Amino acid sequence: MHGRVELRIENRAQLTSVGDKKVRSDLLDVLEAAVESVDPYVCVREALRVKGDILSVSGEGMDLGQFKRIFVVGAGKAAEKMAKAVDDEIGDRVSAGFINSLREGRIGNITIHKATHPRPGIEGMRGAMEIKRICEGAGEDDMIICLISGGGSAMMPCPAEGIELEEKGRMAETLMLAGATIEELNAVRRHLSCLKGGNLARAAYPATLLSLIISDVVGDSLESIASGPTAPDPTSFRDAFEVLRKYDVVEAAPISVRERLLKGGKENPKPGDKVFEKVRNLIVASNSRALAAAKGKGEELGYRTLVLTASLTGEARDVGQVFGALGNEIVDTSPQGAQPTIVIAGGETTVTVRGKGRGGRNGEVVLGGLLRMKEGVTLLSFGTDGIDGSSDAGGALADCGMRRKDLMEYLEKNDSHTYLQREGGLIRTGPTGTNVGDIILLAVSRKA
Repeated sequence: MHGRVELRIENRAQLTSVGDKKVRSDLLDVLEAAVESVDPYVCVREALRVKGDILSVSGEGMDLGQFKRIFVVGAGKAAEKMAKAVDDEIGDRVSAGFINSLREGRIGNITIHKATHPRPGIEGMRGAMEIKRICEGAGEDDMIICLISGGGSAMMPCPAEGIELEEKGRMAETLMLAGATIEELNAVRRHLSCLKGGNLARAAYPATLLSLIISDVVGDSLESIASGPTAPDPTSFRDAFEVLRKYDVVEAAPISVRERLLKGGKENPKPGDKVFEKVRNLIVASNSRALAAAKGKGEELGYRTLVLTASLTGEARDVGQVFGALGNEIVDTSPQGAQPTIVIAGGETTVTVRGKGRGGRNGEVVLGGLLRMKEGVTLLSFGTDGIDGSSDAGGALADCGMRRKDLMEYLEKNDSHTYLQREGGLIRTGPTGTNVGDIILLAVSRKA
């Protein structure tokens, strides 16, 4: 589990057996470099350094000798690797810990508890209650290290009083299917939870709280990553209810959810609240870091590279068409024999579900690109967690050599997985153990 993890693309040979084989192989190399750069273990070890009693957190010192006890809590797809890094650095000082992750286990004094994803489950709720108990039991002379990564919202469910776990999960699923952004979804989640929206920090007060975070959210807003358990909540009950209204799902919402959001109650802690006086939130990995690594690898392979944005949003198929058109423009304006180009972008698109097919946003980005792409353009889109919606792949790779006559039929059914599986365009890696959103790579290579 420790050390730099290499991304293994299980079907690399198949993906590089057709089309422009060199460009396809280069894009997969760039993808590997990007994902490996945000390996949770490496990123946490880079952030934490101990010398004697001094813990250096990204260069800022903290005296561990002042704390009677140190606890480790957290949740997310990357939490186990993060916990291993903490244990390797200060494991002899950790009194106890409890992490909700993807499997059962133990790392030093830290219990690894299996929680479900993407659907919240009773196992995750039991783990969340134990995390809450540990935080509430910590005193002003104690320190809590909280490890947060993508998937933390689903894997640390702690419904507010009067809300059933199934109702909370159903509300989240309804909003996702309606096309709500992650920020909107988390605004609702925060107001249906007793840990999210700064409430873990409230439970931990007056202990010192250090939160190490891997961001899977566009813009890296702390309140949105895993629904912000250690960050102030800038939104209100009213804001959360307006999300339901915006997507016309008020009537579809469980009665308990509607009543809670309408009636309100004790608001989540806001900026300036005393519960954040001893809280430090530190992002140790993000989409921007992955894109920087992609740029470096692309240049190493001889490409002219451009990082377009780390804040990409929008309907997946529309984003794909924009990238297809951008690739065509570069082809049309580049002289023959010009240096090949890779355009790099990251973020998280959305899919408005209209059909009953199988797939995810990255598959739809690639199908959207196929609607427009000319010869010489290759498009890759990948979820850095190795999972793309309901697909068993992490993303897709395609060029204009792929058959396209029935493409719209599959897009209308939201069935990108079936189409891409038939055409050999799925990228299979299995879960990567990290999550910093999505990566899009557009390669343009005009031959002499």
